Amino acid sequence: MKRILFVALNSSWSQSNLALYYLREIVCDLGFNQQMCAFTLKEPLHQIMEDIYGRKPDIICFSAYIWNKIYWLSMQIELAKVLPECVFVVGGPEAQAFKSAVNTKVILGAGEARFRYLAKHNFDLAADLSEIPPIPLKDIPFPYQISDKEVLQNHLIYYECYRGCPYSCVYCLSAGDNRHEMRFDVQDENSLIKLNLELRFLAKLKPKTLKFIDRSFNVQKQIAHAIWDFAIKGDFDFDFHFEIYPDLLDEQDIQKLSKAPPGRIRFEIGIQSTNEYVLRQCGRISSWSKTCEALKALKARTQVRIHADLIAGLPNEDFSSVIRSLNELCACEPDAVQLGMLKILPDTPMLKIASELGYLWMDQPPYQVLASDALSFDELNVLQDYAHLLSLYWNKEEHPQLWHQLLQKYPANVILEKLRHLHIIKQIPLHSVARQKRESMMQELLQNLSCYD
Repeated sequence: MKRILFVALNSSWSQSNLALYYLREIVCDLGFNQQMCAFTLKEPLHQIMEDIYGRKPDIICFSAYIWNKIYWLSMQIELAKVLPECVFVVGGPEAQAFKSAVNTKVILGAGEARFRYLAKHNFDLAADLSEIPPIPLKDIPFPYQISDKEVLQNHLIYYECYRGCPYSCVYCLSAGDNRHEMRFDVQDENSLIKLNLELRFLAKLKPKTLKFIDRSFNVQKQIAHAIWDFAIKGDFDFDFHFEIYPDLLDEQDIQKLSKAPPGRIRFEIGIQSTNEYVLRQCGRISSWSKTCEALKALKARTQVRIHADLIAGLPNEDFSSVIRSLNELCACEPDAVQLGMLKILPDTPMLKIASELGYLWMDQPPYQVLASDALSFDELNVLQDYAHLLSLYWNKEEHPQLWHQLLQKYPANVILEKLRHLHIIKQIPLHSVARQKRESMMQELLQNLSCYD
């Protein structure tokens, strides 16, 4: 009996890998000896190799992402030396990087059907997977077993109801994803029963967070409401995380969400920019005035935790526009603000756009932009500093009332620039700052801003 080892290499201990659980279930009837194991990037490579080698796998399956590609490229080379008969099967957004690796089969796109075909053909490296049609999401087995609780309890557990995205943002991996696959049909009572059973099972796994990976989760309004009702009415000690499209929120949504207990629901909201011209150039249709009203309604009338994202480096967006977006978003006072630097991801339209506009970016993951058509490296460095300061002084939610008071008098960039100046003159790095030091820095910030007046 051949041994299949599904190996997750996560960015932190709290992560998990949904793709590998799907693959395990899709071949569970084929008689393989299957094992799951998970590691983090902080663990020494040799230590992980020793663990994997000790399990004597015949097939090793893993997913390659921007955060683990470099590590996996190194480890696969070394594992192939000590496990020369082992077959490696790799999928994920960075799988193409392994196309010339020893004893390796690359699976591109949705992997469940192709992995099953490969398994049924004894993991023949010569097998042609290009014409294997994908299995619709509604027909893919539920990925988890109750025995997974031992590993997944107090971790992020991932789940999906929809594959594809109705939008075409040029910087996103879903830009070319034309699928519209729903796991559940609100018109089918049996489908809704299945949804309820799966949600209840997920709750039994006792996650830290149940994270829905659907792009723009609230595109399916009826399913969104059914799941929000489940989250709101249940007695859970974990939270539910959704990535939503803010322009789709309406009064009915706000009324429903107003019933959620504190901390039960978390929204990740991609604002990216408040400059509507810039967004249109990126294929993202969004009205900042509508989004702003939705953010304010969530803040005033619900206890939903809001994590809002901006991206610096979008085509045609200069420094002043990014700052305006930052100030306008911070004025809405979401619980967390992430100012991310644009990533020029392979297999996205942004790669061609960046090349044509003369962008500079990192050749290796995370493919971060170094200069755009409108932002210099110096300007991006300042914005990167602001991003670190937001993580240190805003997103930890230690001083929400103080931030509220400051924002009544100063735009966010003025506050952040003062903090940045304090860090520079005191030679304090923009990471790993102890809480006591953060407290003293906020007090000194207040004094400096008073002088600024």
